[in-house]
Amino acid sequence: MATGNILVDKIMKKYGVPDWVKPYVYAYIRSNPLNAVRRGISFIDVKRKRGRITGNVIELPNSVQFEVSDVTRIVSLFYAGEEESSRIAESWSKDLHDYDSKRYAEHFAALSEIEQKHLRAIKNMLEGLGKKSGSETAEVRALFEKLGSITDWKERIISYDLVLKSSYGSIFGNIFYKVFYPVMPEYMRSFGKAFSSEDTEAGWGYEEAKRIIRDKEIDAHRLVQLFNDLLPLVGSVVNANMDIAEKAGINKEVSLLRDIAIAYPVYISKECGADIDAEKETAAILETLKRRNKPAKE
Repeated sequence: MATGNILVDKIMKKYGVPDWVKPYVYAYIRSNPLNAVRRGISFIDVKRKRGRITGNVIELPNSVQFEVSDVTRIVSLFYAGEEESSRIAESWSKDLHDYDSKRYAEHFAALSEIEQKHLRAIKNMLEGLGKKSGSETAEVRALFEKLGSITDWKERIISYDLVLKSSYGSIFGNIFYKVFYPVMPEYMRSFGKAFSSEDTEAGWGYEEAKRIIRDKEIDAHRLVQLFNDLLPLVGSVVNANMDIAEKAGINKEVSLLRDIAIAYPVYISKECGADIDAEKETAAILETLKRRNKPAKE
């Protein structure tokens, strides 16, 4: 195991993965010590392999297979997230604001327009597959109802630009793009262009969220409340679709991505000086998620 950890440390350094991710990766390796490292790397280090689409099956370059209907389900979750994000951002942009919050209102107006571009790109990709987006799920609805209920401008910035984008947006957007691009480049190019266009405004929101935390403009107690309100709901969306991962034989990999995505905003906040125990708070959130996902007793 020690040798495996050394190898993982080298790989993580190569890809610029932060140190706090290590415990999650080590736990993943313990679940399958012979194949975990090689299998994990196979999703991102595809070299010249392309993968293929044959009939109703999409095969990744590492030979992992998905049914097209399941990929459509994943994309539909992304579409629903972008649609709800746009709706909420537009609503917030029209709220009454003073001089200090004027920049925030402008930010959300810009983000709403960006999300609309994303929606068009996702729709085009689905049409390329001959599919339409599925309906919004109860888990997605619960997450965005909670997000939309936030009224404080600075809490909105943290919740939208740090928590949502680095958890839900990472799992259903960035990771999906990186994994499936080698299979479907002809469908994904416009997708990638649409998402690269957001860098300036989205980058400002992310940096502003970190500044708010650094300057202690939201106290640690409230910060933890926001994490506990939103992050288990993000995890619930992933868990509700874990059957797709199980069919493809990658449930351990998806569980790892879920846990890291949930931990990310907590650890970033700690790095920004928030007076929180990131390891403890993340463990508590994951335990909450585990309890929510536990089947009721007969």
